[in-house]
Amino acid sequence: MMKVCRQQVFLHMLKKYLLTALIAGCFINQASAQRWNLKTVVDYAMQHNIGVKLSEVQARISALDYRQSKLSQYPNLNFSGNTSLNSGSNQDPTTFNRITQTYLSAGLQLQSSADIFNFYSKQNTIAANNWELQAAKANIDKIRNDIALTAANAFLQILLSMEQQKITGVQVQQTKAQLFNTQKLVDAGALPQLNASQLEAQLALDSVNFLTAKGNVTQNILLLKSYMNIDAAAPFEIDAPPVESIPLESIADLQPDYVYNMALTNQPLQRYNELRLKAAEKYRLAARGKMYPTFSLFGSLGSGYNNQAQQVIGISQTTINNV
Repeated sequence: MMKVCRQQVFLHMLKKYLLTALIAGCFINQASAQRWNLKTVVDYAMQHNIGVKLSEVQARISALDYRQSKLSQYPNLNFSGNTSLNSGSNQDPTTFNRITQTYLSAGLQLQSSADIFNFYSKQNTIAANNWELQAAKANIDKIRNDIALTAANAFLQILLSMEQQKITGVQVQQTKAQLFNTQKLVDAGALPQLNASQLEAQLALDSVNFLTAKGNVTQNILLLKSYMNIDAAAPFEIDAPPVESIPLESIADLQPDYVYNMALTNQPLQRYNELRLKAAEKYRLAARGKMYPTFSLFGSLGSGYNNQAQQVIGISQTTINNV
């Protein structure tokens, strides 16, 4: 009976693992079958690039700095306690008298402090951290914009290198055909051997160019994978768009002033720089406020205990005799 139960458990676990492997294989096949066009490459890079993720982490850090600076306006409250065993000549923590005995002491203390006026140093620091937070968010858009341009350029470089590989491949085939025909003429005595040797040298040069172009394709694909934060060993296929369907705007129709003003308005880099300048100005005012005195309020409460503070020094006993 126990043996049958073990077999059933084993079969159940085997089915479970096989199902998991089958599902994983389906996902792998789906990923390997995916073809990347320009839009999917740019969208994926904007979401998964390491630089974008780092800028998002920096934005969260700026949010924590802003929150911490706001909380620094409120009074602080500290509570502490201690206990100790004292022996020999020491100071009684309750009476502050010098005593010579062994005793157990304990103490509790509550402290609080608050800044009354510090010449707007904290207020300017809070404002500066707020601008820094807004700048960090704008930096995320800036990094995404830069990554989009970089990924798009890498995608176009892949297309260019693939076309160069095709051209060099055709050149190799043409040179091979010329060498084949020339070799026949040389064998027939119609041409000297020099012509065939020249074509052999040209074929070797064309083969080198083909291998160089093929290596450029691989290198550009690896570069794009690094921008997209994809494993270098993952399958990657490019979906080349038809050239005739790509919309092109005439450069002559673009006015330089209009392009410049649009860039100043919409580019995240400009907004990021403006916010950093505002933050720097608030930091300057905050540092200037620290040159002046700070008015603060402090308060403290404490309590001490000594187990030898009260002692029984004698016993009086009264006896009543019955008559």
